[in-house]
Amino acid sequence: MADTHVAGDEVIVVGAGVVGIAIALQLRLEGFAVTLLDRGEPAMETSYGNAGAFAISDVIPLAEPGVLRKVPGWMLDPLGPLALRWRYLPSLLPWLLRFLAASRPSRVATLTRDLSALLGRVNQDYAALIDKAGLTAMWRRHGNLTLYRNQQEFDAALPAWQEKRRHGVQWHALSRSQLLAQEPLLAEEWQYAVRVPDWSHVDDPYTFSRGLFDAFVREGGRFVQDEVLATLEQGGRVSGVETAHHGRLQAAATVIACGVWSDRFTRQHRYRVPLESERGYHVNLPRAGMKLHHFIQCASESFVILPMADGGLRLAGTVELAHRDAAPDWRRAHILLDKARRIVGDFSTADMTVWMGNRPSLPDTLPIIGPAPQQPGLWFATGHGHLGLTLAATTALLLADMLQGKTPALDMQPYRMCRF
Repeated sequence: MADTHVAGDEVIVVGAGVVGIAIALQLRLEGFAVTLLDRGEPAMETSYGNAGAFAISDVIPLAEPGVLRKVPGWMLDPLGPLALRWRYLPSLLPWLLRFLAASRPSRVATLTRDLSALLGRVNQDYAALIDKAGLTAMWRRHGNLTLYRNQQEFDAALPAWQEKRRHGVQWHALSRSQLLAQEPLLAEEWQYAVRVPDWSHVDDPYTFSRGLFDAFVREGGRFVQDEVLATLEQGGRVSGVETAHHGRLQAAATVIACGVWSDRFTRQHRYRVPLESERGYHVNLPRAGMKLHHFIQCASESFVILPMADGGLRLAGTVELAHRDAAPDWRRAHILLDKARRIVGDFSTADMTVWMGNRPSLPDTLPIIGPAPQQPGLWFATGHGHLGLTLAATTALLLADMLQGKTPALDMQPYRMCRF
């Protein structure tokens, strides 16, 4: 096991998505001299287009029991809530086999416990960071609504909600009349809902992530836009990174937080980490003209409606398993328009844009947070899947404790890289 503290205050964070930015800001607030590196502009990859939610109730892993019988449907329906492109099946097979192994009931019980340990901290961990960055006005703590068409759909979902309650998630069911009191625009088709009051969202994920970045710079952090080619080693430990244009940058600790692109560094150090792209799509509707109060989830269609500033909407969700460089299937974005109209009615598509991003996904849904095995000076924070925005502040605080030699508030063993 690598050491769990840093003999020095210089830290390099590779990756300026929301996870890397939050880590860099938290470490700077703890007194570290931090250099944040990214080949592109901050928050312009997956953090630009996510659904904007702090999804504190998503404690059950994607590999839930019964997932095996769903695989054939994924392969046959390219526009389904979770799709698998046939041509990439050979390269995805090792990941899929681990995914199926994670769906064993005993394993799901353990993973649910470990996910809930992280998610139960989210609002508390974000509060100070959001206040420091001056982003409180963007943080909409209104709860969310998960919609169901009828009693049968709700009853089918009830065991999962009961399991979530056992893990500390507070929720309550709404009848049609109670649902309309919360959101009067919802169509007649939707008769039941579950509301999670502690769920929250931000008006715009990019603006929010960029706000955290701006706070990092104000606090004296350094950003270098350059491609990191490899980590450097000296005296048996990682001593920094080699960049394309700025040469060698030295640090006491190097944190890899570049999402699905973290695999460059896992391969460099010969770690067998099953990191794949869980590709998500969104439709941005800045002039939709819809005044929604809650973040809305459609359970049967596996997509969400994010209310943005000034009556805008973002429609997001679904999962596509394919290589991260595969051409986008924009049909997966456009079908969200019809799905959303069946929930909230008609809206304007003026200035509409579509987007696709690569969520860094591990087959057990848990992220990697902590030191690299047998490699002093190297740390990883990756594999957050669809929970990157949600878990950014929590990841940052846990890493900051470990880098300072403190005992984190959680047992970090479930999130170690060595579990693979």
